[in-house]
Amino acid sequence: LRDRIITRLNAIYQGYPLPSDIFIPSEEWIRLNFAPSNAYTTKALQYTGRFNVKYKVQSRLLRKSSEDEHYCRTLFKYEREFNIKYRDYACFISADDKHKVPIGEGVPVSTGVRNKKTLALAEGEITAADHDFTKLSLTPSVTLFINIPCDISESFYDRKVCVSFKDAVFQPSSALRHSTEFFNLINHQYHNQPLPSILSLYTDGGPDHRCTFGSVQVALICLFLAGNFDMLIAVRTAPHHSWCNPAERIMSVINYGLQGVAIKREQMPEEYEDEFETLKTLEDIRGKAKENPCLKSELEKCIVTVQKLLCERTEHLVWKNEAFETENPASNLEIDEMFKVIFFL
Repeated sequence: LRDRIITRLNAIYQGYPLPSDIFIPSEEWIRLNFAPSNAYTTKALQYTGRFNVKYKVQSRLLRKSSEDEHYCRTLFKYEREFNIKYRDYACFISADDKHKVPIGEGVPVSTGVRNKKTLALAEGEITAADHDFTKLSLTPSVTLFINIPCDISESFYDRKVCVSFKDAVFQPSSALRHSTEFFNLINHQYHNQPLPSILSLYTDGGPDHRCTFGSVQVALICLFLAGNFDMLIAVRTAPHHSWCNPAERIMSVINYGLQGVAIKREQMPEEYEDEFETLKTLEDIRGKAKENPCLKSELEKCIVTVQKLLCERTEHLVWKNEAFETENPASNLEIDEMFKVIFFL
């Protein structure tokens, strides 16, 4: 800023020397004319505040309003009150998908999570490639089994967290896949116990959770029939209000497991590497995999070690004094079996 002032003065007065009544401000003088970063320190008394500007860090706290905001918030309140009333017969689940984790091809790629300091060899360096050129990625899906409290003023963020890492190419998130995974997780959580009579779901209302979509409604009917529930309740957040979802609280904890990690897939046989090199988009990869099942098999094999690594790191995380659990994504066979349930209607 000082250099710009000097340049502007030289332009006005045709260069040096400047008139005797024109002074070039010092850097300290310029700085003290701005607003202080912290108005509650003694040093802040020296600032004039003539320019109401100061250094700030961008925060991602902007929230977009929705005309359905109050309605959806009230629905969530009613859902919680209903589960409290029938807590002995209900299972309350909150679910959400995290952003994709890129997988490097030939070189390790950062997971895209903001890193912090970590232990490493004194003579070594922690390096990774950028994450803007990868074709393959994993999508972490988070499922929170809520411990239903006795009063609505108590916490709805306790109990077990389950995470699965899905292949974004061949295991994309869909309503039927989510229903199948919910059913598998419920059977696991209630092992050797009768399933609850009431199942309540709370999600962020994405395309694979939006209750007004026919595909989501069919998937929920399949889940209702497969679990032989007496009642199934599915509620979503208002548009642009995914931060209301209790599962969102888990995302920052998962970031700890993804910090300081660089991942890459294993090499495939040369013929498949050459074929994969020509494919640019997910649609291209899926289309070629239908024509060549061997390519699909090799692509699934080459990321198994990455999935295992992320699962191991996730299992070290703890939420409310309870360790995270990892589960395998639903297979195509399990999804087909779930869909066939609707034919019994």
